[in-house]
Parts: sequence; C-alpha cells; structure tokens
Amino acid sequence: LPAEIGKLERITALNLSYNKLTSVPTEIENLQMLKELTLLGNQLTFLPSEIGKLTGLTWLDVSENELTSLPPEIGNLIEITSLYLSGNQLTSIPPEIGKLSRLKELYLSNNRLSSFPEEIGKLSGLVKLNVSGNQLTSIPREIRELTELKYLSIGNNPCSKTPEKQEAIRKQMYQWLPNCKVDFDISLVLPID
Repeated sequence: LPAEIGKLERITALNLSYNKLTSVPTEIENLQMLKELTLLGNQLTFLPSEIGKLTGLTWLDVSENELTSLPPEIGNLIEITSLYLSGNQLTSIPPEIGKLSRLKELYLSNNRLSSFPEEIGKLSGLVKLNVSGNQLTSIPREIRELTELKYLSIGNNPCSKTPEKQEAIRKQMYQWLPNCKVDFDISLVLPID
C-alpha cells in the first residue's frame, strides 16, 4: 500500500480486503474523514499507532490477519461502534479498550486470548461479544458490568468444552446478565463452505 494513500483526505470508507497487505502506512493518519476501514483477510502483523488518530472511525475490521497485538492507541477510537478482530493471533487486548464507550459489537473469535483486561467491563454499551475459539478457562468477572450485553458467543474455549461446563456458564451468565443469550455453537463462528 503506497504512502500516497494519505492524500485521500476526504474519503469516508476504505475497503482494502484480501490484498495481501503486510503493513499499513503511517500516512493513514491523514484520513481524518474516514468512518469505515476494512482490512479483512490480509497479512498484517501489526497496526501502526497512527491508527489511533482516526478518531472519527466508527467501523474497523482487521479480521483474518496475523495480528499478535494491538497498539494502545486503539483506545483513541472513541467513536467506534463495531470492532472486528477475529481470526488473528492476539494473545492480549490492551487495557485502553475500556475507553471505547460507544462500542456495540466486539468480535474476538479465533485468537489466542486466555484473559481480558479488567477494563473490558467499562464497555457499558456493548451488545454483542464473540470470544469463541480462544483459550479462555473462565468468563471474566468484568463481563457482569456489561449491562447492555444481549449476545455472548463463547464456544470452543477450554471453559466451554463439555456440556457440564456450558451449563455452569449459562447459570453464571443468567445470574449476572439475565437478558444475555449465551451461545456455544461454533458453526456460527466458523464459515460454512
């Protein structure tokens, strides 16, 4: 992707899916009008910190890449409502995620997450959370703070491998958030050919 991308200052939506991109130029910071950025299905191993300067962004999809971490500047995306991070190699989420108070949908399926920062409980407007296909051994207690959560997908994690464990999660979630649907069906997570 050429640095000249930074000259597209008036662009509001940019879809660069499936282009075998290995990096995003720092000049991305110049796209101040950008509302939607889709980088699905590339070969990105990191996001530049300059991504945090896109403070008007409402949609970010970096699913199906090779990301191992996220820059703390992700917390500057204060307008974001949909964040797609599925199908990467993330082992952690930065605590700055808690600053995304407008976030409604967070997709983290098929990564390598074994825990979440406690700041995830600050996502008070979150409605959908997909964490299936990770390494979670328990549901983070902070999830009980997500009072707007209506849908939690948690299948294919160590904490949900058996029917007994699934039932325990259902009971716990009902106690914490009685209006939240808990789903263990991995077919909803993985594409069906």
